[in-house]
Amino acid sequence: MNVAAVLVTHAPLGQALYACAEHVLQMPPALLVADILPEDLPPPWVTRLVSQIMTLPTKDVVLFCDLYGSTPYHIATAVQRQLSLKGLRVHLISGVNMCMVLKVLTDSESDPDLLVERILAAAKRGMVHQSPT
Repeated sequence: MNVAAVLVTHAPLGQALYACAEHVLQMPPALLVADILPEDLPPPWVTRLVSQIMTLPTKDVVLFCDLYGSTPYHIATAVQRQLSLKGLRVHLISGVNMCMVLKVLTDSESDPDLLVERILAAAKRGMVHQSPT
């Protein structure tokens, strides 16, 4: 994988998305998951995630969080800031859904900027309204 994919979500959403991706792809997905509990404090998560991501063999990262403005979002923005200062290119996308997760895991696009565009397009394509019959 050219881009590291990281889920920073309210527990248990990240693990649920991981399990769903594993089911669909029939293999463990290359996802780092941080499921944030209500009592969790952000600083230890930021430190842990920065440390874990720095060990990955890429300088390109896509962080996903579930809810803009939430604690997981603020943790992800702090991680983004710290990793950027260390020379990594880090995109942050809120509103994560299964289409986004599957796209980042299966798309072969090597340009992170284009990959993010494709992830957002996949999310939009995956939202379908079926009118009452």
